[in-house]
Amino acid sequence: MAAGEISHKDLGRVIVNVRRNTSRISARWKSGLVSLNVPAGTPVADINRLLDDFTPRLLAARPAVRFHIGQRIELPDVTFELRRQSVAPDKILAGATLPVSYIEIGSCFDMESPDTALHINDMLLRVARRIAPRILMPHARRLAALTGHAPMAWQVSGGHRTLGSCNAKGIISLSYVLIFLPADLRDFVILHELAHLLEMNHSPQFHALLDSYLGGSEAILTRRLRTYRWPILRK
Repeated sequence: MAAGEISHKDLGRVIVNVRRNTSRISARWKSGLVSLNVPAGTPVADINRLLDDFTPRLLAARPAVRFHIGQRIELPDVTFELRRQSVAPDKILAGATLPVSYIEIGSCFDMESPDTALHINDMLLRVARRIAPRILMPHARRLAALTGHAPMAWQVSGGHRTLGSCNAKGIISLSYVLIFLPADLRDFVILHELAHLLEMNHSPQFHALLDSYLGGSEAILTRRLRTYRWPILRK
């Protein structure tokens, strides 16, 4: 598979992935940019026409993540604050500190640029990965004690899509992006994995157990997590 890049009047930069041995065409947002998959040999004119056809759907589904100077992303146990700096105008600096982590954007960066938003997003993720163990592990251990569980071990993982997992050895992994969730959704994910220590599937018994941990709110929290608007772009 080869990849190229084109510019679209409405979608901006578009990553075009050429796939061989397939006739499937698809487009989605990925890391703030549109990623278009096309069969090998697709003419450029057809690619532009396809993008025009996809544009209404893609614009409607565009990730609603915007950053601005002075913005405060307030989360349980940490607040991210964005501010300007002129010491290194062409760099984005940060410090992984608690309870406030500062993202300092160089004066050369245009805050209206999609590229700037991606750079800020990457820095937020980098800082979050460093501070996540200090935030997630103590709280996860408290929830384990409250529910009478003792996992074999805890891990903080780098995945974005899989928020948590529990293997057959009793090792629970939690994604560092959990720190971008409100407290009740963060607890929901952790308790979900703790319930897997007793039920290693998603049987009715598992859901009954998890629902008991959540005071009868599993269905509500499941819907909330599915529709949650993340303050960052998950890759």
